[in-house]
Amino acid sequence: MSFRLPLKRSETGILEQRNLNLLPWLHRVWLAGTATAILYLLLIYILPLYKVFSPPVIPYKTAIEWLICLVPVVSRITLSKHQIEHEDFAVSIEKEIILFSTEKQITGICCLEIVSVSGSVFSDESGHPKYNASMLLAMRAGMTQSVTMAFEAGVSRSDPFLRIYITATDDEVDVVRETLRREATRVEAILLASFNLVEINLLEEDQLQDAVASFTDGFDSEKSEITRESMKATSLMVLKGSPQVRPSLESSQIGTFLSTLLKQNYSASVTCVFSTCKPGKEKQKLEGKWKTIQSKEKRKEESLKDYAEKKKLITEYEEIQDNVGWFDSSVYFLIKCKSSKDTATAQNGLSGLILSIWGGNNSIRLSPQRLSKRTVVRLLTRKHMKKQKMHVSRLVSFINTPIRKLPTISPNVLPVFQVPPRESMSNELEIGNTVFEGRPFSKAGLKTEWLREHIAILGATGTGKTTLVKHLIAQISEKTNIPWWIFDIKGTEYSGLAGRVEDVVILKPGLDTSFVISLMDPDMGSDEGCAYSTFVMLRELLKEKGESSELSPAMERLLRESLDRLAESLEDNNSIQGLVRTVSELATEDRLGRMTSDALLNRLQILCQEPLGEILSGGSRTIRITSLLGKRVVLDLSHIARTGGMESARLLYNLIAKRIFDSSMRRGIVSGLHHIVVLEEASNLVPEIYSRNSSADVTTGESMVLLQRATGQGVIVVSTRPNISSNILANTATKIVFRLPYDSQVGSKFLSLNQNQESYLRTMKRGRALVAIPDTETFEIATEPFIDRYPVATHDDSSELQSEEIEKDPQKKTGDTSTEPEASEPERRVAFQPQESEAQTIVFDRVGRFGSHIIGYLASAGMATEQQIHDLLSTHDSTVMEDDILEVIRNLVTLGSIDREALSLVSGGFVYTLPGQGLEAIRRVIMEYVTSRLGIEKGNSAIRESQTDFPDLVIEDKAMVIIPEHLRASSLEVILEKIRHHMGILGNGISEMYVVVRGSVAAARLREILNSSEEFYAVNIVSAFPSSLDSMIESFSRAAIPVEGSDKNEVTGDSGEETELIEAIHEIGPATSRAIQIRLWFGLIQDFVDLSNGQVRWEVLLDFIETTALQSLKGRSAPLIAEEGRRALTELLADEVLTALRINNESKFIDVRQGLWIVNSSILQELKEKATGMIEAELKKRHSDVSCDHGYYDLCAGNTSYVVFPNQQQLSTLLNLHSEVACRTCKSTQVVCILTASEYLEDSVMTPGNLIVRTMDDSISTLVS
Repeated sequence: MSFRLPLKRSETGILEQRNLNLLPWLHRVWLAGTATAILYLLLIYILPLYKVFSPPVIPYKTAIEWLICLVPVVSRITLSKHQIEHEDFAVSIEKEIILFSTEKQITGICCLEIVSVSGSVFSDESGHPKYNASMLLAMRAGMTQSVTMAFEAGVSRSDPFLRIYITATDDEVDVVRETLRREATRVEAILLASFNLVEINLLEEDQLQDAVASFTDGFDSEKSEITRESMKATSLMVLKGSPQVRPSLESSQIGTFLSTLLKQNYSASVTCVFSTCKPGKEKQKLEGKWKTIQSKEKRKEESLKDYAEKKKLITEYEEIQDNVGWFDSSVYFLIKCKSSKDTATAQNGLSGLILSIWGGNNSIRLSPQRLSKRTVVRLLTRKHMKKQKMHVSRLVSFINTPIRKLPTISPNVLPVFQVPPRESMSNELEIGNTVFEGRPFSKAGLKTEWLREHIAILGATGTGKTTLVKHLIAQISEKTNIPWWIFDIKGTEYSGLAGRVEDVVILKPGLDTSFVISLMDPDMGSDEGCAYSTFVMLRELLKEKGESSELSPAMERLLRESLDRLAESLEDNNSIQGLVRTVSELATEDRLGRMTSDALLNRLQILCQEPLGEILSGGSRTIRITSLLGKRVVLDLSHIARTGGMESARLLYNLIAKRIFDSSMRRGIVSGLHHIVVLEEASNLVPEIYSRNSSADVTTGESMVLLQRATGQGVIVVSTRPNISSNILANTATKIVFRLPYDSQVGSKFLSLNQNQESYLRTMKRGRALVAIPDTETFEIATEPFIDRYPVATHDDSSELQSEEIEKDPQKKTGDTSTEPEASEPERRVAFQPQESEAQTIVFDRVGRFGSHIIGYLASAGMATEQQIHDLLSTHDSTVMEDDILEVIRNLVTLGSIDREALSLVSGGFVYTLPGQGLEAIRRVIMEYVTSRLGIEKGNSAIRESQTDFPDLVIEDKAMVIIPEHLRASSLEVILEKIRHHMGILGNGISEMYVVVRGSVAAARLREILNSSEEFYAVNIVSAFPSSLDSMIESFSRAAIPVEGSDKNEVTGDSGEETELIEAIHEIGPATSRAIQIRLWFGLIQDFVDLSNGQVRWEVLLDFIETTALQSLKGRSAPLIAEEGRRALTELLADEVLTALRINNESKFIDVRQGLWIVNSSILQELKEKATGMIEAELKKRHSDVSCDHGYYDLCAGNTSYVVFPNQQQLSTLLNLHSEVACRTCKSTQVVCILTASEYLEDSVMTPGNLIVRTMDDSISTLVS
């Protein structure tokens, strides 16, 4: 029978009273009929009985009495049925409570989910297994008549669950809320006291709604109703009778039920609803039977049957001898199938399972129940359904916990960590709560003085490191006047501090044009010392880039002499440009001198190009770092890292950190804590690689940290991996380590952990950390979340920083600051409006309120990245949360109000535009990327914006064409026609044409087509990835900027042999020759890999490139350059023609030795098929329902989807996965991504919470667990 259950949304959970008299005439008939029946009874029977008057004679009396009786009965039944069919329900979700209200009463429900728990079976004094019934008795002791509880166990989508529902009913909504909160607290306390290793979650909002409506396909969000269609494959069976109680030390009845469901791949559940009741006459019935048997014994008429009955009566009486263990109970089973065709088969299988577990010798029966509207309401509210009276000794057969280990709900044996005594802790700087047996126990804190001896905070990305640092910094700012400096690599981590802490200075080098510093620290005092410290730092930073960047003795001598010369005139020439000029001036004129200076300048190029070139330009606008050390500073290096790469950010990071620590050394030995530095991503400052490569025992980076204790300089070292200097880690007094999935042995070494504790370190939850402080053993803490508050920027005193600099440096002119635009000042005084409540929830019409701002911005700007949208909405409303912004964007994309295009050149990986403008936005982003690096201003004649048929960029004999459409195999012919069209327009005026395309796989295919035809000899295909575009930009730079000193070479008249040698060393050559070389290298490298059976070691391939380049010098053909070969290899990897494969341990998927390998596409496909097959086989062994080829996902099993060896586009999509639902086909919520090498994912990349990244080093059991 079809039905419709409307669920009206209500903010209060109260449904206003409606007029019940929907059929007034029917209601009047019922009233009149009832009054007539009462009057008839009074006049005809009652009054004559008391002889008030004699009964009148009524003709057809029987028929009239039938009519008088039927009219009120039939009218009442009809009226009640009509009211039930048209009854409305108001639904309100209040965080952890769902309220259902009708016109008559209000029912509230909440749910406690048991995440993990130990078994509930114990041995009594006789050694017999028993269920723990004390939990039920404790729950019964405080229950009122308005409260019912339900224990539910089952399997949904291959995931077992245990839940306890609490339902309260009353006329007042406040009473319902109070009752539910009180009962939830009481039940949680009872569970914690009754079980060991129990973990409980109070479900909220969407999780609570999904749990309550788990027997359906979910609420219809558009119609706000539950229909029969949503339960067409759901069956309900109600159990009646007395169940068998059969505990054992190996398994419980609920555990057997769950494990069998998992084996049979059923989605089913058992629900036991119970409430308190008074004892009945069961004891009297047993005593009556006992007396009957005794009377037979006196008459000597007993039989064996009577003796068996007597034994049974004694057993039953022992079970129910008290009067306090009685419950009203209802037990029912629900099973969900994939289709209605499977319902009968699954129902028969479940019936057999139930009878085998709870049947036994006792009589129970299962009766199918029709899913009517009334039944569905009872299922939603977890109320009784055909209740029966049952004693606790029987009820425990349905309310017990598994003993055998089951997925997700079996307890994990936690290692033992001692809770430190209170006298060894401090409450000055709270870091969280100590943990005892898996639960928060007491407050844990640090002394401010301990920061003098430094803190190391380690942990994987997303585990809570930055949250803890923000807590520490906020407390230091509130309780002390100690200044601090934070190096923020990502740029978004510490902006929320500005609203919590006063007078925060946020510096953004690169974006803020007024942030200019000198190359060498002018406050060093000694020119010689200043030059030497800068020399040592540059030497080590260049050495860290790799062997190819190391300085030869001649280069070191030239660099040292140049810095000494530069230090003599710091006031006039303290810039990177000055150093480059000095190197050129000091270089000797002979061939060796020119080669040395050219090689040194090539290594210093990263300091000269943007963005570091402008920052290190010095001059009158220079900011002294020492003048900022009395402030609270956040140095945002995100723009540097984004535009110049991590190498540029690392260089600036080290230069500024060195000046901070040098300043503290000049302070000398002092008492107390005077300044704090937070080194985020500390591996950029003091990586372990420095210690391995440097000949010194203690490197410059290490000395900057290790020598600060006596100077009052505190250092907080933060790193995602413990690959920072071991000297640093060993000399930090306080160590706080969050989850380390891959480097647990290093964390174990410094925390002195045993094997069990180290295993726990690999699997700790987010927000949990192990702490080692002075004079205590390692203990565990649970940190607390940090509520960011974003400031409202004001323009008052915006030039204060510049004015302070002028006062300290008389050489600066006042007019220099007046010409600077206000928006470019490095300091902003921030003010904030405190929120009324940190837990306050923002409720708004997301599309209506913020959608108009986004669409308006896109209409004016043309495009925006995710970060730009975030900044826009944060400006309009500083309280908006990150999740709200993401939801607004998803809604706009889903509704088609805006378009989203994937592009790796922008932060976040996506560009948002108005419909139909996506391709133009892609073209614009690529053009801005290229022109900004070439230094071409908008409006330059090289850029063709008005003529759509003309190439996008033409510089001398080179041209660039952008094809913004996604490149697919079906569109290759169209693309070839476009290329021919552009070649026809340009004619013979160019030597090279670069075609920038999207889609790396199709780009490789297009490149193969072009290479096979002589028609396209001058065409190069470039993928729209930063590495590929940078290679193209380098070629354009050579065409646009003449090589300095070329005329000089012609005059000197060096021999051809020397010129060829210089060109080979410094990679100088015509652009046409370079394009030919790249193509030659493409073919040579691919042929070499193919001839090596499709797989070759990285070292072997590099040796092949070097050997081929050397041999080409001896032949008559044009010489090949090794650097161009390495660049060709990089492009092949970027275009995914070849793939890197790293094996650190014995491979689980491929029989190769340890090392880094390069494989071609055919071998990669074979490896992928083999890996996918092995994972699928392992999943099927675990009785999982495995699906294949769901869009991006290779495999789906339960709530987990698997992506094996993703390409760059797939990986970018996964990293921007903001939805809780991953696979739209099977509704999975978790993604496991298996990479061929860990290098494809940088440590600084933030991964979504439901994305797990694995590599080929992980075992099969790890991948599927």
